[in-house]
Amino acid sequence: MSRRLLITFATLAFTAMTAAVVWLVVAMNAPELPTDLQAEKASAARKTNVNLSTGTLQLPATMAKSEAGDAAADPAAELAAALQSPHALPGEALLSFKDKAALDAFRARAAAGGLEIISVDPVLLTARVRYKDPAALMAEVRDHPDEITHVGPNLVARIPGLPAQPQKDTANAGGAAQFRSQGLDLIGAPANRAGWGKGVTVAVLDSGVTDHPALAGVVSGHVDLVGDGSAMHGHGTAMASLVAGQDATAAGVAPDTKILDIRVADSQGQSNTAILSEGIIRAVQAGAKVINISLGSAQSSPVLEEAVRYAQASGAVIIAAAGNEQHSQLSYPAGIPGVVSVGAIDATGAQAWFSNSGTGLSVVAPGVGIVSAYSDGKIVIGSGTSQAAAITSGVAAYLVARGYPASNIPTVITRNARPTGAPVTAVGSGILRIP
Repeated sequence: MSRRLLITFATLAFTAMTAAVVWLVVAMNAPELPTDLQAEKASAARKTNVNLSTGTLQLPATMAKSEAGDAAADPAAELAAALQSPHALPGEALLSFKDKAALDAFRARAAAGGLEIISVDPVLLTARVRYKDPAALMAEVRDHPDEITHVGPNLVARIPGLPAQPQKDTANAGGAAQFRSQGLDLIGAPANRAGWGKGVTVAVLDSGVTDHPALAGVVSGHVDLVGDGSAMHGHGTAMASLVAGQDATAAGVAPDTKILDIRVADSQGQSNTAILSEGIIRAVQAGAKVINISLGSAQSSPVLEEAVRYAQASGAVIIAAAGNEQHSQLSYPAGIPGVVSVGAIDATGAQAWFSNSGTGLSVVAPGVGIVSAYSDGKIVIGSGTSQAAAITSGVAAYLVARGYPASNIPTVITRNARPTGAPVTAVGSGILRIP
């Protein structure tokens, strides 16, 4: 090989190495997001586009897209659509911040920017705000993009009623045979359950728990996050009795459980994402290992998802009702991964006509013609995935008292369920059974 050829090869090699070094320097300093964070932000953006109305919310000129056809990809337009969702509380938004300093800075400037802070959650680093002018909210998001990690609607959550048309969803099995009991025989609960749930606190996030003979000495505390002074809806009392009722007529699965009453729904059974998320945090901080949520919303929310993750990381299990709308999608938080989502069956083991179906359903439990306590010392018969969830929470309390870690409860419940042959979207792993 000639001397000239060797010099040429050496020159080319040096040039290639120099180019590689320059590329590395540029790449290391480029403002790219980490791949996982890109995916997280893309996922959050997609959530604002699910079944949302585009509406007519006026955007600040600086945030509007100038080119036709680009509006659908505009984050401001997506936010505008999300805030006008039929499932959102009008004039409210939830903002999440990257750290405490960012949240504190927002609290200091919010009023001057035309935003009213309704509540703040220091654990979730979230503020619930009310706005009169959408432009004020848009300006906040535009001016502080490095401090705000999420902004979206405060979604309506409610205690589910029953559809007006029983057989509207022909895909459901249509089960309607009433238990006229708590359905405890079907799930394998013995008559003598003394000591079941001893030492375990179950937080009932609902409409409030009132005094009732079946709950004498059962309720360990009350937290009212609604605070409107209205009379309590009887639904919360019913759920508490199905977990830990001590009356022979309204007996609970785990009568030695202590109930922490956290009121998140008003006298009409209405709640919202902000209050529900706060209720989860308060339950965990009070030491609850099982959290029963027999209500939900039609959409998920990053704030609610973060509250669920906080509970799971703290060693608590959440049991939630699938919903009564005959939908092919679960209510939320039942639809959030890791939550034990519960549908309803009737006395024959068929899926209840009202029970939501959907991917992620864990199990089904008795939910048609269920006897429970109620307000004013009453005993009532009711139906719903609410009842099915509360019965499942009683089983979870029993398991925790037996020494099962709360983090293992979802697996224990699904593995011990009795298959029915129905689709998993309708009954999950099957009918709830006590190990």
